[in-house]
Amino acid sequence: MSPARDTDRSPKAARSPRPGPPTAGADDAPVAVVGMACRFPGADGLAAFWRLLLAGEEAIASGTGSRAGRRPGGYLPDVDLFDAGFFGVPAPEAAALDPQQRLLLELTWHAVEDARTTPRDLSPGPVGVFVGAGSDEYAFLSRAGAGLPSTYTMTGTGRTFLANRLSHFYGFTGPSLVVDTGQSSSLAALHQAVLALRRGECAAAVVGGVQLNLTPEGDEVVEALGALSPRGRCHTFDARADGIVRGEGAGVVVLKPLDRALADGDRVYCTLLGGAMNSDGARTALTAPSEAAQREVLAAACRQAGVTPAEVGYVELHGTGTALGDPVEAAALGGVLGHGRPDDRPLLVGSVKTNIGHLEAAAGIAGFIKTALALFHRQLPASLNFRTANPAIDLRALGMRVCARSRDWPAQDMPRIAGVSSFGLGGTNCHVVLGESPVPPGPVEPGAPVSAVPVVLSGPTPEALRSRARDLADAVGDPSRPLALTDLAWTAATARTAFAHRAGVIASDRNELAQRLRALADGSPDDGERGLVQGTPGEGRTAFLFAGQGAQRLGMGQGLHKEFPVFAQAFDEVCARLEPVLGADLADAMWQRQEVDRTEHAQPALFAVEVALYRLLESFGIVPDLLVGHSLGEIAVAHLTGALSLEDAATLVAHRARLIGELPPGGAMVAVQAEEDEARQVVDRAPGLVGIAAVNGPRSIVLSGEEGATLKAAAHFEDRGRRTRRLRVSVAGHSPLMAPVQEGLRSVAEGLTWNLPDGPPIVSTVTGELVEPHRFADPGYWVHHVCAPVRFGPALTTAHGLGARFFLEIGPGRALTTLAAETVGHGTERFSAPMATRDEAAGLAETAASAHVFGLPVRWEPVLGGPARRVDLPLYPFQRRRHWLDTADQPAPPPAGAAAPPWSGDPFDLVVTCTLKALGLGPDADLDVGRSFSELGLDSRMAVALRTTLARITGRSLPTTLLFDQPTPASLIEAFRADTPL
Repeated sequence: MSPARDTDRSPKAARSPRPGPPTAGADDAPVAVVGMACRFPGADGLAAFWRLLLAGEEAIASGTGSRAGRRPGGYLPDVDLFDAGFFGVPAPEAAALDPQQRLLLELTWHAVEDARTTPRDLSPGPVGVFVGAGSDEYAFLSRAGAGLPSTYTMTGTGRTFLANRLSHFYGFTGPSLVVDTGQSSSLAALHQAVLALRRGECAAAVVGGVQLNLTPEGDEVVEALGALSPRGRCHTFDARADGIVRGEGAGVVVLKPLDRALADGDRVYCTLLGGAMNSDGARTALTAPSEAAQREVLAAACRQAGVTPAEVGYVELHGTGTALGDPVEAAALGGVLGHGRPDDRPLLVGSVKTNIGHLEAAAGIAGFIKTALALFHRQLPASLNFRTANPAIDLRALGMRVCARSRDWPAQDMPRIAGVSSFGLGGTNCHVVLGESPVPPGPVEPGAPVSAVPVVLSGPTPEALRSRARDLADAVGDPSRPLALTDLAWTAATARTAFAHRAGVIASDRNELAQRLRALADGSPDDGERGLVQGTPGEGRTAFLFAGQGAQRLGMGQGLHKEFPVFAQAFDEVCARLEPVLGADLADAMWQRQEVDRTEHAQPALFAVEVALYRLLESFGIVPDLLVGHSLGEIAVAHLTGALSLEDAATLVAHRARLIGELPPGGAMVAVQAEEDEARQVVDRAPGLVGIAAVNGPRSIVLSGEEGATLKAAAHFEDRGRRTRRLRVSVAGHSPLMAPVQEGLRSVAEGLTWNLPDGPPIVSTVTGELVEPHRFADPGYWVHHVCAPVRFGPALTTAHGLGARFFLEIGPGRALTTLAAETVGHGTERFSAPMATRDEAAGLAETAASAHVFGLPVRWEPVLGGPARRVDLPLYPFQRRRHWLDTADQPAPPPAGAAAPPWSGDPFDLVVTCTLKALGLGPDADLDVGRSFSELGLDSRMAVALRTTLARITGRSLPTTLLFDQPTPASLIEAFRADTPL
């Protein structure tokens, strides 16, 4: 035996130095744990794990299913299931993928969601990935199979890809590495992550540990070492300790520098104050623990963390429950952390291995997550199976006590501090020091509450969306979870990834939200029904449609004025410019005196509401790409694009309304079902003054003029079975009867200051075409405007031709969006009218949800009435199916020159069938044709094969860049339908 091994056994050598003065400095800033996720035996998730710990449950059992006949241990169920589609992994690759990679992919998503953020928003800087792992049993199974290695074998079973695949899928650009130090791997990975954060190599870090015991041969190897407990139970520090019980599972934590986490308002589970690593060296046999080395790593960790031994209140032990390891660990702990403690404040210790077994490479992360939860909840779970201390461990003399029952974390006059130890079989030791979360900053000051909120949710598939709705409905309906509606809506909008299949549920209270979520989960409501909007993001521009006279109603805008300061401020400012000209209190006329239908009030009221609604939507981030104004609505457009100042626009509106209001009563307006040409023929033959006031659609015309002449012209169409409807108006707008106001209007318009419009393009409803800026700033345009037909239908067609697909009505009611749906609604458009009903807050919430569904970036804080807190929501419900080595078989590709299968000529059937086959999926599988080929899981090899198959079947020459030029199945289908060269 070498001298080094001899000295480790001597009493003198065992008395290693205790920690010196703390050395923490600028490079040792605390690191925050902001997110966690896990799957451990008996605990599928963080909440389940904490319940298991508090209940003192032991998740050790004999193997079942594919593990049947295995010795007792901590087993995970369903390790063969995986949501390959979510991660864009084709079925053949998923079958080749080590289930440890799959576990880490899913748990990382959940850990980021637990951090109340998204992978994209986790950090503005590089994110590092650090994984502790030491098992390759799936690779063993793969090699033991009869099949040859595939394209996916190396990336599927190579251990380095446990980290590299995470970095690749999530787009994390910091260090990406796998740490293997045996049983201390995952805690060593955590330590490396902290060092990388402090060195500035990454701005945030994802740390994982994983272990799956897939083969009985693995049990035999550990048994041959003599480490397994014959009784199948872990007795840490107990006299009955006789070996380990194997366990499996995985855990992932998300780390950020503490100052960054606090600045971001993150929930902090605990802090990492410091840590240390070392090796036993040659002081003992290769697999025997060294007390001296353990003392050194404990002392170094405390020094690096800047804490004294007396400040450490609890240590999560390596605690394997072996006759050799337990006394060595106890002696080292007592010598460094237990020394000199008062009898009433011993060092409390425990081991999660008594609950879930020894997770080997993932043991450190399991112990770390347990301790982080204990610090966060200020409770210490029991360490199980302890009755009488191992005779070789004098707990009292060592200043320690096994935490044999669940208890509150002892109150003390200093921050709570804990340690976590993990020691590798080959001698790599690691210890980290944790601190409780600092006192968070003051609570978020809530804004003014709004009476209805949009709660948005999404999924990559319709099934996933329904699952999320069901889970959220359960959470909202749980009375033990006090979720404020605005907090819930804020979190759903800002801390969850927005996928392609989207929905927005509008609710005024939790009961209503739960009911509507369940309806969505059941697949019962359609878009736009029962407070629900749903769909997929559109490709196109946003057009605002400004209403004209006739849309007004009593009380319009009053609800928005009460709940949204931006609306109130803009509305009041407009009223302040209008009222000196009107000589009346406009708000009083609108909301109290029931005078809003009088022309001299209706037009100014609509102008004020439209400007205020525009400003409110603008504060939400919902802004137009195109503007269309119906009659009076064009004056609001003129102001909002800078053609007129607010004062001049108010002057024009008020005098226009006065001049029209001064006309003698009489005349009529009738909406008829007719085409423009046939309507013009009828009015040209009609006696008296009658004309076309509006062309609202291909078969939607408004006639206007003298009452007798107008009704007679309308009767022509009614006699032919066409629909007609007389409008409730006091004057015949946009008719020859308007001619007397033109000179007075000219006098007003020429006295104003006109500017070229600056802003989104304007589609004129005088011409139905894009307006020429100089013409819009010409007073003559507005004189002609009062008599000219409103060519709203042609304007809609022009806007649609310019790419408008989201049409939003600015004004009360939904008349314009209804016309738009009839005129340009071809299935890909979306229409929203925020003031369609008297519940204006709900309508506005629905519009915000519609904008989100369409794909517009929405500013959620003003939508919800002010700041809100992020809270815990249900995690993403993965849609798993079985992927294993025996599912990897797929039909061999046909040989070159083989006869092409028959093709019906339907591009949809062709592309879908061939894509499913390329992905290794059956013909009955669902395919989202809107997702890109890469998102569906096609890699470059598969893309080339798909292009070759399509060329063979169609007999067409297809470029090698086919799937680059047509990146989705939908675009490829349309390209085939167009029958143009590809």
